[in-house]
Amino acid sequence: MPRERMGFTLAEVMISLALFGLVTTAGVTFLLQQSRSFRLLSERQTRLQNGRFSRDLLRLELRTVGSGVTEDQPMLVVANDSVIAFNSDLTTNLVDSTRFTGAVYVDPYASTAEVSALPMASAITVPGSSPGVLYPLRDYTTVAGTLGQAELVIFQFVRDTTSADRDDIMLVRQVNTAAPEIVATGLRRAGTTPILRYWYDPRRYNNSATALDSVPTAWLPLSKTVAQRGIAPDTGIAVSARIDQVRAVEVTFETGLSRSGQRERVQYMVALPNTAAPRQSRACGRPPIVPASVSAAWNSDSNAVLLSWPRAADDRGGEDDAVRYALWRREIGVSTNWGQPIATLSAVSGMSTYRYRDGGVEVGASRSYRYALAVQDCTPNLSPLANSNDVIVP
Repeated sequence: MPRERMGFTLAEVMISLALFGLVTTAGVTFLLQQSRSFRLLSERQTRLQNGRFSRDLLRLELRTVGSGVTEDQPMLVVANDSVIAFNSDLTTNLVDSTRFTGAVYVDPYASTAEVSALPMASAITVPGSSPGVLYPLRDYTTVAGTLGQAELVIFQFVRDTTSADRDDIMLVRQVNTAAPEIVATGLRRAGTTPILRYWYDPRRYNNSATALDSVPTAWLPLSKTVAQRGIAPDTGIAVSARIDQVRAVEVTFETGLSRSGQRERVQYMVALPNTAAPRQSRACGRPPIVPASVSAAWNSDSNAVLLSWPRAADDRGGEDDAVRYALWRREIGVSTNWGQPIATLSAVSGMSTYRYRDGGVEVGASRSYRYALAVQDCTPNLSPLANSNDVIVP
């Protein structure tokens, strides 16, 4: 007789369903956890990349503050804890190399309104300025009567509207009257440290001062509230002239969480080489011409190496766009790299020969040194290096 088929008992079916449910639940939970971890990691990486992009963009564009402005056009317009507005020839729509303006970017499809000075007819209240600063108060034109080529650029740190976290901030960028563009999101203030801090040249207010100092809190916010820079009443120690003494911007913020759960602190300083130059309406088109060789000689009376060189071709001549000189030093036989400059000197009107005293060499070891010199224009670009003769320090 055929064997009777045996089925599963109700208890066995229930046990099987329970085990299947447990396995399925564990698998789904694992997948959800993996998906959540991947999403969080992706968000953190995006925030870190955002922070680094904003750092690099600010470094690039802040260095051009004041490039290509007309004689009386402000270089810096507004400077406070979270906003910096400045004029700079950042973008050109000219593609003919003989007509380049020295702009950082070339965009042949950009409109004239995006690549020229903001006209008075389109004046705006600078976003984030308090009290509201109206700009411009006049048209800034070239000697040919056309609008200048330095556009108004505004960087502002504001509440991050893309995040549910009310502590998050984002960086936006605006050119003239164009709509603001988001540069980076998911940033944070670094405690009570100002996002933007300013360093100025105090010599106009203190003859004995020799180094840059942080802008006094009582001066903030800084703004240019007169129509023409450097023309009365914007002279001497006038309040409106304070902003012209700014020589560097310190930037501090935090990026999104890293893999370790910590926020990355971003802090750096950007020099503003153009703000130290008395004349700003320059072409800044071609790279600076290499200066004449620098002469180096040991001077036992001063216990230092004395350096001298004639002014560069573009210093009060040529394109007339020399802003400063940079000096390097290296020990012969020890290093083939120049490293960081040991000093920078501003180009000075009427100076035919420049001199520098280097007391940072080691004395008593009979070491040989070589120096290099470059000139920087208001783009800012550096010329090729000019080498000095070798000098022995006894």
